Amino acid sequence: MNAPHDHHWAEHVHDMSAHARDTEQERLLELAFIQGFRAASDKRAFLELAGVPLEIREGGAVYSLMQVALNQSYEVGSAGPGFGGRDLVYHPLPGAMVRETHELRFIYLSIGGRAEFSLKRIRQR
Repeated sequence: MNAPHDHHWAEHVHDMSAHARDTEQERLLELAFIQGFRAASDKRAFLELAGVPLEIREGGAVYSLMQVALNQSYEVGSAGPGFGGRDLVYHPLPGAMVRETHELRFIYLSIGGRAEFSLKRIRQR
């Protein structure tokens, strides 16, 4: 049972929904893929080992993998509307609260266009 308990100043319950656990697991898998892909001396072999297809059939078309896009960013501030006005209120985050985020996309091309897939979608194929 997940009973509330005290951690010095805040009472809370240790309980993650199945969706939250799955989302966290996908985030960790994506981070592990990014770290491994960056470190791999043979990127093509890493893709094969990870089960990323070089070609995908989607809607009757064949898409070929052209790019593995890795985007890294840092959230250094937050903003929101001010009270009673149309101004944006900006708050820089303290250093300990700056968050690093990653985005991973697999970009495929066919004669008819472009398709982007997440690691989760690739793994579901």
